[in-house]
Amino acid sequence: MRQKRISSKFIFVYVAVLAAVFLVLIGAFELSFRLSMHDYIRKNSYAAQQELDAGVTDVINESAYLYGRIMNSGNVALLNGVSNESLTDGERKTHFNSLTSRIGINDEYFNDLIFILGEKRFSLGNSSLPNVDFQESLNAKKNEMLLVGNVGGSVVMGISSGGGISDFNGIILFYMNEDKIREMCNPVSGEEGYSFIMRSDGYIVSHIDPALVGKVIVYSDVYDPAASPEYKSEMLDGARRIIVTSKPQLLNSRYSFDCNIVSVLDYGYYFGKTDLMFRIVMGVSVAALIAAAVMAVWRARKISKPLTLLSDSINATAEPVKDHVSVLREGDELVQLERNYDALMDRIFDLVEKNKEDMTRQRKLELESLQMQINPHFLYNTLDAISWMARIKKQPEIDRLVMNLAKFFRLFLHGGDKFVKVSEEIEMVLSYLEIDKIRFPDRVCVHTEVQGEAADCMTLKLILQPVIENSLKYAFIEKSGELYIRAFTEGECVIFEVEDNGCGFDVPEDLLTRQPQKLGGYGLKNVNERIILQYGSGYGLTVSSEKGVGTKVRIKIKKQEKTAE
Repeated sequence: MRQKRISSKFIFVYVAVLAAVFLVLIGAFELSFRLSMHDYIRKNSYAAQQELDAGVTDVINESAYLYGRIMNSGNVALLNGVSNESLTDGERKTHFNSLTSRIGINDEYFNDLIFILGEKRFSLGNSSLPNVDFQESLNAKKNEMLLVGNVGGSVVMGISSGGGISDFNGIILFYMNEDKIREMCNPVSGEEGYSFIMRSDGYIVSHIDPALVGKVIVYSDVYDPAASPEYKSEMLDGARRIIVTSKPQLLNSRYSFDCNIVSVLDYGYYFGKTDLMFRIVMGVSVAALIAAAVMAVWRARKISKPLTLLSDSINATAEPVKDHVSVLREGDELVQLERNYDALMDRIFDLVEKNKEDMTRQRKLELESLQMQINPHFLYNTLDAISWMARIKKQPEIDRLVMNLAKFFRLFLHGGDKFVKVSEEIEMVLSYLEIDKIRFPDRVCVHTEVQGEAADCMTLKLILQPVIENSLKYAFIEKSGELYIRAFTEGECVIFEVEDNGCGFDVPEDLLTRQPQKLGGYGLKNVNERIILQYGSGYGLTVSSEKGVGTKVRIKIKKQEKTAE
């Protein structure tokens, strides 16, 4: 059973590492290839769009060239004839026809030419006018060629002319053949994809689908006409496409257009063969992974077998080492390891037992040593008080003083026990306070409170007296006050609180850890160390104080219902 578990772990590690390496290599290869492919497509698309920019600009230039021939100084008389409102419409039309015949209009590029002079319109064909707002746009930019829009398969260019050498002051519209621009707009064709020209407001200037020309269609979830240049892969019309958008710098700068060239490329055309190649590479890699996994299983079992035997040997070592017999065959490279392990275990067992004995003895000595450090100063003061009262006052209080002192020592010694009941600890403290009261009758008023089951719980002996002695010694130097002694249970703990309304002080951070500087300075540090040694680091003293308000010492010990050894 164990050999199977160890072998399985080795197999899992081998296969996991192989699979991770395989996935990382395949992922890195595919990512690098696709990044390079995307970079290739992006650069080539931008290059093709720059060529398209130049070609479309050449087509639009035909309108500028035609306008230049119209405004030639040799045509002033004909222009004036067309503009002369005193002539009949027929006469003006005759001048218009003569002018268009003279300048020569290439039918390959132009479908119509229209002059608009006030309410009069002269044209070569019967083309409709663009939207009603186009005249305002042209008049706002006098003598500047503008893209007006699309009408009936024509890209309409317009210019508001006037103020030249002739009397002509009107609008000229050039109806350019959109088929010619569409041909120029397809540097990519067939299965690769197509390109189209679109204004930044979404208006389609030229498109491979004539039904879309002249309409405002913005695929907000596919591309943003205002974001240029842009390259991304999106779903469009149910298929994945590569969308490449850029601004025709030459066209926009020369004619103040605000257009985008958008190329819609077929994703499968570029990446279909790549995906097939990846499937082949993936198949070969999976086959190699399976072969490597088989080798891993064989190798894992070979490695795990001696480890399994060593594991059995280790388990047997848990029994007395002298009875242990090696289960490894002679000559195995792990035999020496097992023998060294046996010798090490012998030493460890001996050291553990010796260490346990030393720790127990050390703990006992520390407790006894700490308990012997209790400050006897109050005893000397009390005996001095007895002598003083016996010689001077000769009062009955001497009997009370002696009786309380005897009671205190009886409880303190307590037959050598280390633990007493909480009620007995309180009683011993009260005896001590009675002795102090005889010495200083009006210094302190004591209040005690023992709640519920706390009275019968066990506590380390003499942990309250040093705290109270400390309070009497330092809290009421200049004035009298009150002292509160409380004992109660809190969960699995017994809590003592000694609180006074004395002078208070700033509590130093090392109050419970610093070494005493003089005899009798053990006090709080002694009590805290005894409690920690007995109950652990979660127990001990907490001191809080505020100048002019008082001091509160909180003692926390473990709750015990009977005497602990």
